[in-house]
Amino acid sequence: MKIILPSLLAMLFAVSGHAPASEPVSIRSLLNEMVDRDSVAKFPEYEFRLKQHSSYNRASKTPEDEEGWFNNIDRNTNDKDKNFIRIEENNGQKEWVLMDHEGPGAIVRTWMPFLSPHRPNTNIRIRVYLDGATEPTLEGNMLGLFDGTGLIPYPFAHKSLRSSVSFFPIPYAKRCKVTTTERPFFFQFTFREYAAETPVETFTISGFKDAESHMDRVGKMLTNPEVTVAQPSQSLNATLAGNSERSIDLPSGTASVRSLSVRLGSYEKPSVTRSVVLKMEFDGRETVWCPVGDLFGSGIGLHPFQGWYRTVADDGTMSCRWVMPYQQSGKISLVNLDNEPIDVDVKVQTGEWTWDDRSMYFNAAWRGQYPVATRPYSDWNYVTLKGRGVYVGDTLTVMNPVEKWWGEGDEKIFVDGEDFPSIFGTGTEDYYAYSWGGISTDFYEHPFHAQPRSHVYNRLKRKTSSERNTLGYSTETRTRALDTMPFGSSLQLDMEIWSWSDCEMGYGVGMYWYGDADTRSNRNPEPAEALNVPPIPVATDNDTASSGASGGFRESLEFEKLELVSKPKRVKMTPQSLGSYKGKWSRGGHVLVKETEPGDVIEWTIPAKGSVAETLVLNATKSYDFAIVSFTVNGIPVDSKIDLYAEKPAPTGEIKLGDFTPIDGAYVLRMTVVGKNDASSGFRLGIDCITRRPVAEGT
Repeated sequence: MKIILPSLLAMLFAVSGHAPASEPVSIRSLLNEMVDRDSVAKFPEYEFRLKQHSSYNRASKTPEDEEGWFNNIDRNTNDKDKNFIRIEENNGQKEWVLMDHEGPGAIVRTWMPFLSPHRPNTNIRIRVYLDGATEPTLEGNMLGLFDGTGLIPYPFAHKSLRSSVSFFPIPYAKRCKVTTTERPFFFQFTFREYAAETPVETFTISGFKDAESHMDRVGKMLTNPEVTVAQPSQSLNATLAGNSERSIDLPSGTASVRSLSVRLGSYEKPSVTRSVVLKMEFDGRETVWCPVGDLFGSGIGLHPFQGWYRTVADDGTMSCRWVMPYQQSGKISLVNLDNEPIDVDVKVQTGEWTWDDRSMYFNAAWRGQYPVATRPYSDWNYVTLKGRGVYVGDTLTVMNPVEKWWGEGDEKIFVDGEDFPSIFGTGTEDYYAYSWGGISTDFYEHPFHAQPRSHVYNRLKRKTSSERNTLGYSTETRTRALDTMPFGSSLQLDMEIWSWSDCEMGYGVGMYWYGDADTRSNRNPEPAEALNVPPIPVATDNDTASSGASGGFRESLEFEKLELVSKPKRVKMTPQSLGSYKGKWSRGGHVLVKETEPGDVIEWTIPAKGSVAETLVLNATKSYDFAIVSFTVNGIPVDSKIDLYAEKPAPTGEIKLGDFTPIDGAYVLRMTVVGKNDASSGFRLGIDCITRRPVAEGT
């Protein structure tokens, strides 16, 4: 295992011209801090709170107003949207103010998406005014300034999946204002808010140029995070029996874990990364209980990537480089929750540590839930912490049972008892530093964030098409350097569950933070839930998700794809999306049948699976102007008429038509409009899909 040599960090501090404890906050000091893993294990010397100005919807004011709290218009697409601070006029030109912070601080992360998924450019200019200056200190193309192609180089700034993301620090002593020359789209500016007396050297272009050689060295460290060091390591190489645990006792006395790696004997069974759990105890208290896939960022299965704090290698070695100090004792254990044995290879490297009143313990926990309903919209709590600490990252693995995009939900982070979150995001994919999630299903990696897997793609299987399919597992991971989140008394991190489909998803998240000995979380070990691995639904022959437990439909055939045999000439049939209504429809909509009258007959041919009898199940829609209908299949009447009236649109649920034997490899479904409910205002109707099942399965 490899870690950064202390002498290399000492060299970086020497280049800055200051000792680390005495220098003011500056470009150089922040770059040093970005690659100083020891500093993350200590409460900040210059205390700050992380804040964010974003384009979150301003209608979101309180959870009691659910419509406003879960409003999804987190952008500015027309003049009616006011998801920014204000509009100013400078020298006869309008400028949209996106961020305006009074007091000492530093921008430590920016995120802005492409204006469309296939348009990675813009003419909008962005301007950064510092310390009350009337002329911008920084100005450039709104995307180009922060995508690694302009002033700020890679890896500090880069083009993520359909977005521009920068982690380059922009410190200021008195004030920072960010504007654009045209109406902005989505945006996030994440910044440190320092105490009023904190000494800060304001960013200047000359200072930026003076730091270029320093930036080059730090950039090389970020992209080559593993540096060899000659220190002995402890190891465990064994076969871990089913439902068993093996441990490594760390050297006694004050020390710190410097690196840790785990390699499993086989990843053929993807759930092994969820059923093998890593536990850690420091000074007699368990601070870590987390499945290995969620701790190292791989999620469910082996999905290689490289980051500053973690690497998942192609050979299955999962490693992390967080510094984990302790005062007297430490123990690292692997637990096999499965019944089957698994070979394990664990290596731990420890080093020196000087404990002081800023030192903290490393913590990691996990929460899983399956199923998770997407309606009504809700906030899903990652973790709530009480005490003093610093939050440093998380890995989210989602099982999506449908093709449609699952990640519209915003992060909402409350620090130290806030009534309103000081960090209110614009979408789950934005939190993990990419955008346009419905199409951005490719693998990507960066020192501080990655998408190791999405749909069926990872680093070993890259995406080559423009398909929009987010069905299956997606793993998103983010670790924090300058954008760590210190808290003095509490931190609550919630993520909205906001999918375009009414379905049941699976959520699992690993969270990482440092805390004092008495800092506590609301997370406890969940071995039963760790074994409750959400199943990926199997696609049917017309690519519809099928899983009864996941809210899908087995062998579902959409009416718009069925062969239409006959209908009255005046009758119109139109596919219609129903995403704004509560309830489950296959593919999120139905076929609306209009201009129907009593006595109208419509016939379809339904292909059979084989020659044996099958159960046919109809899914349709009820609404305020819908008719009463009857059915026959192959000339055999269905027992009862079906009243499709309801006060507002809603799915009927499953309607069992009966068991039928195909004729010549097909069924003929005949529907007749026979009347209407007295409360209905018309004879229209909506039909969703027809489902074939083995007779023994029934409904």
